[in-house]
Amino acid sequence: MHHHAEAACSSGSQRRAFTLIELLVVIAIIAILASLLLPALSRGKAMAQATECRNNLHTMALAMQMYLGDFHAYPPTQGIGIMGFGEKYGWLMEDDWKMLLVPFIGVKDDRFVEREDTMRVLRCPQKVANEDGKRGEGQYAMNASGTAPFKGPANLGLGGFSQGSSWNVRPTGESSVRTPASLIAVGDVRPGPTLGEMFWTSGHFDPCSTNPALWPGTSHGGGTANLLFADGHVESGRQTNWLSVGNRHRWNSDGEPHPETWARP
Repeated sequence: MHHHAEAACSSGSQRRAFTLIELLVVIAIIAILASLLLPALSRGKAMAQATECRNNLHTMALAMQMYLGDFHAYPPTQGIGIMGFGEKYGWLMEDDWKMLLVPFIGVKDDRFVEREDTMRVLRCPQKVANEDGKRGEGQYAMNASGTAPFKGPANLGLGGFSQGSSWNVRPTGESSVRTPASLIAVGDVRPGPTLGEMFWTSGHFDPCSTNPALWPGTSHGGGTANLLFADGHVESGRQTNWLSVGNRHRWNSDGEPHPETWARP
């Protein structure tokens, strides 16, 4: 009887134990499930960040409308900016036109790198790669000069235009924009050279430049950028779409393509 009981216990313990093959099968199943779930989670995170980016641009649109209400002109830019850093949100290009919008976002001074909510609005949440393949925080740029060279005499964008000196920029009046729903205002921009741990980023676009750091970004998968229009709506499209000849009229405040401005030295 004792031997029968011992055999029964032994056979029971054998039934409860996993064989090496069973363990390998379980590990393989977990690996397959992980391979299926991780891309979905990655896509979900990317979609959430793209949505956050569009929300940022809508907030900036409201700030720009309030700025227009006070000054009847768009915030001018001289291409000046410094780097700011926040522990939570990383590096931010503090471009001069962003500084002018800061009070309308809810911060009353220029020390906004310590104000996480405002800093979050003023930079794209995506990590983006520059020409060297190095990654840094996503940033926004303004359509300052349309298809014309930056700070030239043509008043085709929203950032103002030069009057005799590059340091004397006259703002673009609200009435100068023919069709706000068709005019690009602000959006994702590609990062430029790495400066130590920082990424230089232009505060303005130039869709006709040969320098990719002046083009709309490729921040949201498939070479896609989010762009805010002067009426406050946001569109997503491929970088090649925003740079195409057929869309160059959307960079200019009068709605015309102005091919005479496309050449660059």
